[in-house]
Amino acid sequence: MIRLRLIPALLIIGLVASCAGRGTLTLAPDAAKVGSLEPILVASSRQRDADGPGFGRAPAPGLGFSQITVSVPPDRAPGTVTFPSNGTPDPRRDFLTVDSTRIADRAGFIRAVNAAVATRPRNQREVFVFVHGFNTNFAEGLYRQAQMSHDFKTPGISVNYAWASAANVTAYATDRETTLQARDDLEQLLDLLAQTNVTRIVVGGHSMGAFLVMEALRQKAIRNRPGGFDKISSVILMAPDIDVGVFRRQARALADKDVSIYIFTSARDRALRASAVLRGSGERLGSLSDPSQLGGLPVTIIDLTDIDGNGDSLNHFKVATSPVMISILSGMSAVGTEILTDETHQSSLLGAGVTVVQEAAAVVLSPLTAK
Repeated sequence: MIRLRLIPALLIIGLVASCAGRGTLTLAPDAAKVGSLEPILVASSRQRDADGPGFGRAPAPGLGFSQITVSVPPDRAPGTVTFPSNGTPDPRRDFLTVDSTRIADRAGFIRAVNAAVATRPRNQREVFVFVHGFNTNFAEGLYRQAQMSHDFKTPGISVNYAWASAANVTAYATDRETTLQARDDLEQLLDLLAQTNVTRIVVGGHSMGAFLVMEALRQKAIRNRPGGFDKISSVILMAPDIDVGVFRRQARALADKDVSIYIFTSARDRALRASAVLRGSGERLGSLSDPSQLGGLPVTIIDLTDIDGNGDSLNHFKVATSPVMISILSGMSAVGTEILTDETHQSSLLGAGVTVVQEAAAVVLSPLTAK
């Protein structure tokens, strides 16, 4: 018999499973004439597709690399990712792949990163590493990063770390175990990036990917190799599917590494509510309602409870889908993270419907209640 406490989680799983078809990687070189181009370097612990530019669902024994250019269509709402729905790609409406190049090995990946960095001004020689979440196939994670890079006007270069999610809504436990396998590969990717000419590394993870990010960084901190964190400046956790107690231990391992940690939360995140029910535990870090639970940790909590996203029925990716957050974060590309704490920039936040509240343990960025 199914226990009653599992029913809400199963209902959400059913809702997700009934949504539109899965994302696909569609090669369409002519889309370059229509869309905005976003080049993305890929490091993946998935098996490479035998006859295509992407990666599949099965885990690989080590990292594989490629460089993919994505066309972001002009006719779409900000924060949305759209795939061909009828077999015929529309470059004005659909995210499409313009070209793809396989990179043979780690040395080739370092050369590709350095070549990309060399085209940037000196103040934009940073890299944003994005780690996707649960139930995500390769195309969905890649195109989501292209959407964020385009909408946020992200400076520097984009690196997509694609771990081997089963891309199946019923495979939560499988994906969780896969993240533990993927820790070494993500740590090795960060080590490779430290050997390049990038000046700064920002690591972002969504949902279960945030757990993977923190596990890899905790592992890296425990190894305590000289210079291991010299280029890692910030960690961005988007709707993190992490137990609060586990996160406290992860964050303490980074306490002396001079790494800023930003946590985007929402008390209305239905996916994290389901995760908590399935685990038989309290709220997840990404749906934290009481910031005092993180007292003593030098983190920044950004509460998106009262902000809505585009096409985000589960309220699980507001940081990427909300027009308000897109406006704020695209401003951060020019101003920097001091926009969260510097009073000289408060007017821009208030204009976007957001206020900053200082607390003992953290800075909490909370949406103003709509009048």
